[in-house]
Amino acid sequence: MRNNSSLIRLKGKKTINLLFNKGKTFRSKQFLLKILKTSDSEIPFRCGVSVGKRDFKKAVDRNRIKRQLRNVLQKSQKNLPYKGLYMLVYKGFGLPETSVLSKELCSLLKKIKN
Repeated sequence: MRNNSSLIRLKGKKTINLLFNKGKTFRSKQFLLKILKTSDSEIPFRCGVSVGKRDFKKAVDRNRIKRQLRNVLQKSQKNLPYKGLYMLVYKGFGLPETSVLSKELCSLLKKIKN
């Protein structure tokens, strides 16, 4: 049974390729955010997170950051500018704190809305 407040994950090679080929890119200090705005009936809201293997060799560290990113996205889901596909890529170095990620994502979303 799915929790109503949980994120619907972005899956599938075709969908991710569509997002990276046709989506808009927004950058901040620690994030790269790809967004593809779609109509409500075409593709529902989906979100994915990614952490580079080159920067974090240990899977434990990558998985921890991904959990933090999903948590931050879930909390700020109401502030997202529009429906569509989102991919959040972590580009920072070192293990971040959730509060820092939350502030950074909020500032990035404000930048997108303007």
